[in-house]
This record gives sequence, C-alpha cells and structure tokens, in this order.
Amino acid sequence: MKADREDEALSERRLWKAIAAFVSWLDHEGVESYDPYDLWGTRYGILARRLYYSKSVWGIPLVAPLVAAEALVPGIRGLFVRKERFATAEAQLIQGFLNLYAYTKEKTYLRKAETSASSLLELSIPGYSGHCWGYPFDWQNNRGLWARNTPFITSTPYCFEAYLGVADATGVQKHLDVAASIARFVAHDLRDSTISAEASAGSYSPNDHTQVINASAYRAFVLFEAWRRFQIDEYRDIAHRNLRFILDSQREDGSWLYALENPIEAFIDHFHTCFVIKNLQKLNGVAGSAAIVRAIEKGWDFYRRALFHDDETPKSFAIEPRTQLARVEMYNFAEAITLGTLLKDSIPDAFALARRLARRAIRDYQLADGHFVTRAYRGGLRHTTPFLRWPQAQMFLALTNVLRALDCHEQGLERSVS
Repeated sequence: MKADREDEALSERRLWKAIAAFVSWLDHEGVESYDPYDLWGTRYGILARRLYYSKSVWGIPLVAPLVAAEALVPGIRGLFVRKERFATAEAQLIQGFLNLYAYTKEKTYLRKAETSASSLLELSIPGYSGHCWGYPFDWQNNRGLWARNTPFITSTPYCFEAYLGVADATGVQKHLDVAASIARFVAHDLRDSTISAEASAGSYSPNDHTQVINASAYRAFVLFEAWRRFQIDEYRDIAHRNLRFILDSQREDGSWLYALENPIEAFIDHFHTCFVIKNLQKLNGVAGSAAIVRAIEKGWDFYRRALFHDDETPKSFAIEPRTQLARVEMYNFAEAITLGTLLKDSIPDAFALARRLARRAIRDYQLADGHFVTRAYRGGLRHTTPFLRWPQAQMFLALTNVLRALDCHEQGLERSVS
C-alpha cells in the first residue's frame, strides 16, 4: 500500500509539473490558434473536398497537396489563413482551470475561468433561442457545405458545462442564466428525427436531420442536466427520446456507428466512441438507469477490445476505412484519459488506464515549451504545430481531470470530472 501511495504521489507531482508547463505555454501563446480544418475551409480546400466526396477524378489530385502540407509543413497555413478563437477549446480551458481551482483553492485559477467565461460570450452565435457556438470556418463534408458560425451540438455542450462550473464555483447568477439560455437552444433549435414511437435522433445543427449518435448523446446529456437544474419537464422528455435512440443504436458487439442514415459515415472511431460513453455516464447521474449502465459496460468492453493497439496506444478506427498516415492521434489520447477518469468509480480498470495514458502523454509527447505533439505519423514524423482545439485544450482538461481525481482519491471524496 505504501508503494502504491508513493507511486500515486509521484504521478501527482509529474502531472502538476506537466500542467504548469502547459499553462505557462498558454499564457505566452494566448487562445487564438490555427486549426486542422482551417486550410480545408479556404476556397481551394472546399473545392477539393467537394470534388473528393463527389468521386470526381480531380478529387484526389486536389486533396493530396493539402494532406501532404498538413503532414510535412503544417506551419505553411500561416500564409493562407489567420489564427482564430475556438469556443470548444476555450470552454475546455475553463473546465480545466476550474479543476485547478478545486485542487489548489487558489483564486488565480478561478479568475482565469471567470475571465474566459466572459470573453466566451463574444463567440456566441446570435439569432437562436439561446446562446450557442460553432466553428469559425466553412466545413465541407460528404453532406454538403456547413457555413462558418453554424451552431453545433458537439461544440455548445462544452460551453454549457463551463458556465455551470463557473456558476457553481462562484454562486454568480449570470453564469447560470447563460447555461439556461444554452439549454433553450439545445431544446428548441435542434431538430428531431423520429426513429420509433419512443426514440428520436437529435440533429447536429439547426439545419439538418442527421442521425449522428454522439450528437444525440451530447443533446441528451445537456437536457437531462438542464432538467435537473431548471425543472423544465420538456427537457427531460426530449432527452429520454434521444437516449432511447442511443441505446437502441448500440450494436450487439457493444459499438456504435458514427451515424446511421449515411453509409459513408458507417464507421467506428475512437474519440466519437468516447463522446457517446462519457455522455451516457454523465447523464446517468440524472437518469439513474440500469439499462444505461449495461450500455456503458458493453460499450467499454468493445472500446478496450477494438480501439487500442497491443501497447495501449489508442487506435483511430476499429476498422480503418482507408490508409491512416498517423500512428498516434493525441486527440484520442486526451479523450481516452478523460473517459477513463470519468469512469473511475464504475469500471474497475478505467482509471488505471487513464493514468498510464497520462504518463505516456507527458513522457513521450509533451514538448519542452509545454504544449503537446498533435500527432505522430508512421515512420516517426511528428506534427508539432499546436492547435488549441485539437488536442491542446483537450489534453489540458484531461490531465487536470486526472489530477483532481487523484486528489479526490487521497482525500476519500467523491467528486465528478468533466
């Protein structure tokens, strides 16, 4: 037991040093950042992807230079695009600072979270039932073009959690009011596609009728939590229908496809699987369902079996839909660490895995200035241009989740992680 405690203490010190180095890097660099999708949002990038998805003979020749640039000279994007702010990243930074405040009780971190929460409102997209957020670039995918500043359910929930966290830490009503406003957007502006008498799929944005599993998982989490906080029964009713869709969509082996209605999106990947399981775990704190527990356990078993290499490096896909140039995607690392920490008290080996992955991320992939490698390609080439939305903010949040969980374990407390 003593050796275990000493190992845990060492891990805690190592985590703290890594987190402090990242915060120092962030203080120097600021929150404006390039992004892995920004070149694809240029006129050339949009055209290239449109032709690629339409299976034009010009698709691959036009896509190839951008793929090569990302791998070989990612910094070249500075000639074509400018740095932007990303709501998802800033919301995750807020949650990380709140974790540091809970761990240290130092007001510095609470002030960072409060200041960031105020500036995050500048990125909120007007014209909807409540506050909402998306991406500052055009996004061409196999469904068509989604214009910049289209609000997404995959972005907005991080802001919802951030404002709830700041409200809980400060007791300031205005932050809770923002969270209530976000819930109105999630309930009223997203669309439902009826799947059965009891199930509906929530849309990705206000402009589509997709059946993306993780989109419904994010929506169900937000609305269950909003029902708990604000006691609006409509939220609970919508959440139950989205939850039923998620549970019914789980396959016999425990997996979830990315989406159901689009054959091109019938793949199973790492971080979207994490999104589904972590949202189920969070919302079950409100729903309290044995069926959700079974889905989480079944999903975790598949996740561990199919989405890791033998050396515990996260795999991007259960079955690769095409040749993958990257061997290590640090976004996967970050989401695996957060998921394992979240499941600490539910899945026996989850937190141990999170700790092992955190140690590897720090030892092998944190750079001298404090930020993390973006990805490592086959053959050893490393992509070190930092993107705050992918995976710098996620790694910061993941490591602060582990730090806080270790602190809770030592004190014998029960605290939740984001």
